[in-house]
Amino acid sequence: MLTAREREVLTLIARGRSNDEIADDLHLSASTVSTHINRALAKLHLRDRVQAVILGYQYGLVPDADE
Repeated sequence: MLTAREREVLTLIARGRSNDEIADDLHLSASTVSTHINRALAKLHLRDRVQAVILGYQYGLVPDADE
């Protein structure tokens, strides 16, 4: 199960934010963001950010472009 912070970071990844942008948004260091990303990807058995974005769209973390 993902932590609340891992879900938050995953949502921002799915919205196209970079690690540095996520760090700024959440007032975290870039290395902390990287740790959250790596843990979330491992827990969800995802290979990379691309799969995270796909998952984000599948689960409604990112609104469709039409919305």
